[in-house]
Amino acid sequence: MNMIQTVTGPVSPDELGVVSLHEHVYSGGGPALYADREDHSDFPYWDLPITIDILGALRRGAPNRENMSLNDEGIAVEELGHFAAHGGRTVVDNTGVGLSRDPAALRRIAEATGLNIITTTGFYKHETHPGWVKEMTADQVADLMVSEIEEGIGDTGIRAGSIGECACSEDPLPYHPEEEKILRAACRAQIRTGVGFTIHPSIYDAREGGIAAVGEAYIDLIEEEGADLDSFYLSHCDLSLDRLDYHLRLLDRGITISYDTFGYEGINSPEFLGGCRMPTDIERVDRIAALCRRGYDRQIVMAQDVGMRMLWKRYGGSGYSLVLEWAVPLLRSRGVTEQQLRNMLVENPKRILTPAPGGAG
Repeated sequence: MNMIQTVTGPVSPDELGVVSLHEHVYSGGGPALYADREDHSDFPYWDLPITIDILGALRRGAPNRENMSLNDEGIAVEELGHFAAHGGRTVVDNTGVGLSRDPAALRRIAEATGLNIITTTGFYKHETHPGWVKEMTADQVADLMVSEIEEGIGDTGIRAGSIGECACSEDPLPYHPEEEKILRAACRAQIRTGVGFTIHPSIYDAREGGIAAVGEAYIDLIEEEGADLDSFYLSHCDLSLDRLDYHLRLLDRGITISYDTFGYEGINSPEFLGGCRMPTDIERVDRIAALCRRGYDRQIVMAQDVGMRMLWKRYGGSGYSLVLEWAVPLLRSRGVTEQQLRNMLVENPKRILTPAPGGAG
C-alpha cells in the first residue's frame, strides 16, 4: 500500500488514526491579500494586540495582523496538545502559497507534538498569487505541484502529502480565470501522484444575496480533467448546510463533503460571508446526524479550519479539538453510530489521503 507523506517522513495509512483533514497550524504571516498592502489606514484594528476589547470587532471580520498570523510554534504545539489529548493523531495543514506556508516550522511542531502533520501544495485566491504564477500555464503549475509532492518544497526536502487548499474567490463565480488554471493544475497533479486534494469554494453569491452553491461546477471540472473523485473533498460545505438539496446533489455525484468550520459560530465577516449568518455548531451537528441517517457517513469529514489566532484556545476560541471533545459526543446522542463516527474521522480521511496505486507514495 502506498505511503502517505508527512513533514517528518512517510507513514502507512493505518498510522493516520483520527484525522482533522482541514486545518492551519503555522503560517508565516497574514494572507498577502492584506499583508502586502502598504497602507492599512482603513483597517483600524490592524496593528492592535488581540485583547478582549477588540475580539468583538475581529469576530465581525475586522482585519488584524496578529489575528491572521499563526506564527508562534510554541502556541501551536500547546494548541495541538488538546487535539492529541482527545485522541487526534493526524492534522492536514492546508496552508498553501498565498497563506505564507512554512513546512520547516511544521516539521518542528510535528516533532514536538508527536503528531502526523501533512503539508500541502496549492495556491490560495488569485489576489494572493505571486506574480510568477500568472506567467505559468496550468501544466507548468502541475509540474511544480508534482515536484513538491515527489521531491520536496523548495530546498526543505519536505514533501507535500496532499493538494490544497486551492481557493476560489467570489467574483466571478465559480472561479477567476487564474483560479481555474490552478484547479486544472491540481487535477493534473492529482492524476500523476494519486494524492488527495481539496478546493476552497466561492463562499458568497452577491447576485443571489446568499451563500454560494457552486460545488457542482468544481465536480464538472474534475470530471473533465479526469482526476479521482474518491480522492477529493469539497471544503467548507457546512457554510451552506441549510441547502440540503444542494448537499444531496453533491453527495450523489460521489464526492466527499467537509464540515470543517466547527468553532466559527458567531463569526460573520462581510468579506467572507457577505453579511450572511454563520451556521451554529449545533446546526452542523444536526445536519451531519441527518446525513448519517440517510447513509452518507462514508462521504463526510469534519474539522475546524483554525485559520485565525482568535480560534486558538489561548485566545478564547475552541481550537483543534472541538470536533472530538464536543461534536462527537453530541453526534452519539443523536444516534450516530461508532462505525459512522469512525468512517468520518478515520476511514474517509485515510481513503482520501492514501495515494492511488502508481502515485507518489
